[in-house]
Amino acid sequence: MSWRKIYLLLTVLCLTLFTACDETSPQPNPTEQVVVLTTVKMDEPTIVYKNGETASDNVHIRWAKNKLGVDIHTQWSAPEDDYDIKLRLMLSSDDPLPDVFSSTLMDTTNKFLTSGKVLDIGKAFDKYASPTWKAAMAEVPEAWQPFTVNGKRMAIPIITEQGSQAVLWIRQDWLDKLHLEAPNNLDELETIMRAFTYDDPDGNGINDTYGINFSIKDQYLSSPTGDISWVFGAFGVIPEIWSKDERGQLVYGSIQPEIKKALLRLRSWQNKGFMGSDIALQDFSQVNENVIAGKVGIVAAPSWFADYPVKQLKARDSQAEFIPYPIPTGPDGTAGRLAGNSYSSALIISKDISEEALQAFFKYQNYLYEATVTDNPFFLSAYQNGYDYILNQDGSVSSQNSIVPGGTVTTFKYTLFNQYASYPSRIKTAILKLGKGDKLSSHDRAILFSMGVDPNNPDEIPVTEADVIEATQEEVDQRNLFQGPSTKTMQSRNSYLQKIELDTFNSIIYGDQPIESFDEFVNKWLESGGKQITDEVNEWYRSIQPQ
Repeated sequence: MSWRKIYLLLTVLCLTLFTACDETSPQPNPTEQVVVLTTVKMDEPTIVYKNGETASDNVHIRWAKNKLGVDIHTQWSAPEDDYDIKLRLMLSSDDPLPDVFSSTLMDTTNKFLTSGKVLDIGKAFDKYASPTWKAAMAEVPEAWQPFTVNGKRMAIPIITEQGSQAVLWIRQDWLDKLHLEAPNNLDELETIMRAFTYDDPDGNGINDTYGINFSIKDQYLSSPTGDISWVFGAFGVIPEIWSKDERGQLVYGSIQPEIKKALLRLRSWQNKGFMGSDIALQDFSQVNENVIAGKVGIVAAPSWFADYPVKQLKARDSQAEFIPYPIPTGPDGTAGRLAGNSYSSALIISKDISEEALQAFFKYQNYLYEATVTDNPFFLSAYQNGYDYILNQDGSVSSQNSIVPGGTVTTFKYTLFNQYASYPSRIKTAILKLGKGDKLSSHDRAILFSMGVDPNNPDEIPVTEADVIEATQEEVDQRNLFQGPSTKTMQSRNSYLQKIELDTFNSIIYGDQPIESFDEFVNKWLESGGKQITDEVNEWYRSIQPQ
């Protein structure tokens, strides 16, 4: 028997004995009483349950109760599109808020933060959060900024190491069939888009494919899948975000003159049929449907695009293959893409939460964070085993979908906030080592398994390869430097300003308005509250600078 198998057998034995052998990872004290913790949950599209389980009753919920004494009661769950609506209705009612819940949209989040119904969480975090959780948060201090109101931390950012930066995913099987090479710049990309649109890459004899797809319904930067930011970035600016100009002032990207060049390029692609029809009506779900249907050849998306929707495409067409490539450059060699926030959503706590429930929540979250510092790859196997993977009797792991009874599922999505505990630097290190084929330490393996990633599963290769490619272009990342709550003028004028921006951009791309209408939009934006918003944004920015 190999030393690796001996080690794994000892690990499994340790877990059987309540992980007594893992002295480096603090375990919770024996549970003397069970504390109820109420919540509501978003059923995002990739959550899968099996064995008759649900959002309110599943292996993770039972583990939290039996292991930690935290009895999570899910009052309701809703699909992604309905979740925010139900949150707003919940806020407007006289019913008590659940103890803890998450909010992903900033407008809704701000309404909660200023409602007087939520807890000033800063003191509780300082008192009850574990050193591990605090250390992880300290790596992204800017994540607190959007949730700080009048100096008080009113929500905890649910941090992530993944900023959802896009790489360019291209149908490699189509490239090979048409004898094409991956693009380095927009001109080379156009050659590929033309071939994918008009040269029958799927070989069915029907003109039913197109080059590229974007998700721009309601907002141009609304979805990481179908990202369009890099097209604008190729001309040196990204819309809908605030960046610093040569004077050190924050300026709004959507009104910068470079935007016109990107809009003209997109209009050219639309006229040539490269983008399909009705792109202005396409959101995340529609882009995924187009990919799964095998109709689109190029999509900019994060590394997890390889999991969803590519796996669903391959289930339909086993020969289909998307390969990640770097973002192409513009006419003068410039490249740029949106770098997502260091947080995915806000963790909000009701001001009426009991002290027992508050401590129970921190006990729960602190324990999950210990999975980021342990050397035990199976620290969370009490609920992952049989779902994310199978621990075999010989100490090996099987995580192929066909081997795990009922198929593999991702149990971190069963947690309170649909996400594993993120310690950005540690996770990035482990992921890049895996993607490069470097030797993994026990700690690296523990980090990966905490994310539901089996480092020996070949299905993970496309994801980690994309992570490596994404990391090679970090210098082109552009982040939104305004991370504060909505300003006073934003609250009253933003809906209108966003509407005229979206209408103008779409009209130019569709050819309904001349490019000169962009200049008219800029003037209207400034005169209709944009100038005041710019002043307020810069006032906020000055307020957070070190004295």
